Amino acid sequence: MEKERCHDCDCFEGEIHKLGCDMETCPFCGGQLLSCECCYIQLGYEVDETKPYNGLPEEVYMHGLSDEEEYKWRVILEKKGRIPFVVVPVLCRLCGKLYPDFFMVSEKEWQKYIIPELRNEVLCQKCYKYMKELFPNGWQKH
Repeated sequence: MEKERCHDCDCFEGEIHKLGCDMETCPFCGGQLLSCECCYIQLGYEVDETKPYNGLPEEVYMHGLSDEEEYKWRVILEKKGRIPFVVVPVLCRLCGKLYPDFFMVSEKEWQKYIIPELRNEVLCQKCYKYMKELFPNGWQKH
């Protein structure tokens, strides 16, 4: 089996992404490392989206972490253990279709027709339509 390469930082499967790669997974929250807020949380900042600058000091919000904070964040990441690159295929949770086309529905509609067990999963459009057929008035009884 031939190892795949990351389309962003060009590392091979099994290797650690180059820091700043948009494909790296955060070892704390499982989200995209580049865009999650774990660096702020791990450095002791209170993140609060209801406050100005998301609760961060204005300087941090406007210009990012200082060089010293970046270094501390890297140490924290290394101690936790950065997640190596592995190609994980996207599958529809119901039918198993490989790399289904993505589509959009409102959050309200998704909540109405998709049972809680499947809400954070990928569904292909065919399976989504099937769920709507199963529950034409929504899955919850009113």
